[in-house]
Amino acid sequence: MADTRFFPLAAAQLNLQRLLLIRLIVYVCQLSALVFAWILDYSLEYTPIIIVMGFILAINAWVFFRLLHQSMVNDQEFLWHLLFDVLTLTLLLYFGGGASNPFVSFFLVPITISAAILPWTYTWAVAGISLACYTFLLFFYRPLSILMPAEMDMNSMGGLPNLHIIGMWCNFIVSAVLITYFVVKMATEIRSQDIKLNDYREDNMRNEQILAVATQAAGTAHELGTPLNTMTILVREMADDYQENPALMKDIATLEMQLASCKKSLQEMVKRADLRNAGMVRQSAIPEFIEQLLEQWSLLRPEVRLNQEFIATDEPPQIHIDSTLQQAIVNILNNAADASPEGIDLAVDWNADNWTLTVRDYGKGVDEEMMAYLGSEIVSNKEKGMGVGMILSQASIERMGGEVSISSHPEQGTLTQIRLPVLHTNTQASRQRNSRRHD
Repeated sequence: MADTRFFPLAAAQLNLQRLLLIRLIVYVCQLSALVFAWILDYSLEYTPIIIVMGFILAINAWVFFRLLHQSMVNDQEFLWHLLFDVLTLTLLLYFGGGASNPFVSFFLVPITISAAILPWTYTWAVAGISLACYTFLLFFYRPLSILMPAEMDMNSMGGLPNLHIIGMWCNFIVSAVLITYFVVKMATEIRSQDIKLNDYREDNMRNEQILAVATQAAGTAHELGTPLNTMTILVREMADDYQENPALMKDIATLEMQLASCKKSLQEMVKRADLRNAGMVRQSAIPEFIEQLLEQWSLLRPEVRLNQEFIATDEPPQIHIDSTLQQAIVNILNNAADASPEGIDLAVDWNADNWTLTVRDYGKGVDEEMMAYLGSEIVSNKEKGMGVGMILSQASIERMGGEVSISSHPEQGTLTQIRLPVLHTNTQASRQRNSRRHD
């Protein structure tokens, strides 16, 4: 069953406009044919034909006024529009000679539109109903002698349609199948390429933002070096001048420690940004990595209670880690702790292909509008937040072959799940060792 999806607003308006334009063109052709038949005094049932055409005109007027309002249109509505065209065309052809009417080829128009716009299941439905209506018109219709081709003797038996009508019907089947299959394939491929292109553009925009942040960080680190050195010299001079003041010396010692910590942090940041070290990775078992990570994080946020759980019970696989991955997970833990200072939950699971780390906070959650931009644009729902942490974290995790998903918890808070691949070679080797032991 096809998923319900909404077209982008601009695309929906354009598609409705084009559908309305096609309807008007077909309507004008049908109306011209009706006037032509009336002038030549052909025997037609004008009353039901005019009623059907009046109904079509009313629906087209409704579509026109609908285009004046900015409203979303989904696949089901487009399907009903196309089925309406198929059924009204069938009614008109029923009173106008059935399958012998030259307008019978207009059954291909809704099929083509559906193949270009709707999912393939809907297109096959439109094609099937169109074929059923066409087949119905082969046997049930109000005949018009002016439209009937000359009867061929070998096809006049049994009241069956002549070869010309049968040939038109077979041609319709072949055309409908070809359009439904190949146009749907081409339209699906085009939509897939558009999605990939949009993802590529979003990735480029995010990378440009990350590069801008990295450039600013490098410049700031360079600029902070000079004032930190100056302050270090001044603090040491103050320590020499106030040796006899123990209370002040204690404060000076604290300042020296803080300055040394700042200089060390800057050196670590520059070292991590070094291209020679950026690609350095190491292997570790998942529990060991998580233990080291949480030990580091607990020093940063000792006031936050953390509930940790390992879901998997089989032997943990080896994984690739580096400093950027550690920092990415620390950023996500910090975001959860900021949203839920009273405590957060962390669950770790793994299988033969991937390992996942799920973080849940108990905060107010993230609204859907902001959730759509997290990780792709610099946004933040914190008063003092800059919105940089999440975009850097997602970029680091994706660089390691993983993905990040954010969703609202059904009860309260936000769930952030990180999924990363495991090292298959080590996992397989471990299984082989275990199998040898059993042997």
